[in-house]
Amino acid sequence: MVKNKFFDINKAVAPEEKNSSEYFISKYLLAHYEKIKKLDDDLKRLPTSEEFFFLQSDTSFNAFTFIPLIGKHEAIKELYASTYSISRKVVDALIQLHDEGIIEKITLMISDSLIKRNPATIDYIKALISTRANFEVTFSWVHAKVCIMKTPNNFYIVEGSGNWASNAHYEQYLLANSKGLYNFRKTLFTESKLRG
Repeated sequence: MVKNKFFDINKAVAPEEKNSSEYFISKYLLAHYEKIKKLDDDLKRLPTSEEFFFLQSDTSFNAFTFIPLIGKHEAIKELYASTYSISRKVVDALIQLHDEGIIEKITLMISDSLIKRNPATIDYIKALISTRANFEVTFSWVHAKVCIMKTPNNFYIVEGSGNWASNAHYEQYLLANSKGLYNFRKTLFTESKLRG
């Protein structure tokens, strides 16, 4: 049988000395640490430079799950994420990761339609980020599902069909580590027409 260099389904994962979820209060974030354990059963490591993983979920994780997964292994210097919609529990989890120093800088690009669809959430976001440095929210007509994370030594990209909702079922994702792709996807945040 040919050995797969990315996955070792038969190898048991050694238990961690301390559960990472013990450090977080957010129930949403705790749920994703639990889901990370499942993701870790299949994904034994993060991609190395210029490596791309194509993943498919089966109700076990969603797009947000990758953020604490990477933050568990490396400090995230900057995170850019685009989304059509966002909930308060996701915002709370991001705020907590930022306040804990796991993510240094966060830039969210949210669809400007959310301003009319859910003004209470927008007001909540603006109130929370107004007291935090290095947390920015922009609005544009966006439906892209892209999250890029720069760490001290890596450039991670997560994109695919999944939203940051807890109802993910069958979704596909690309998890990559590529400076060129990171810089290309960053133009979505730096060159898009902002609205709202």
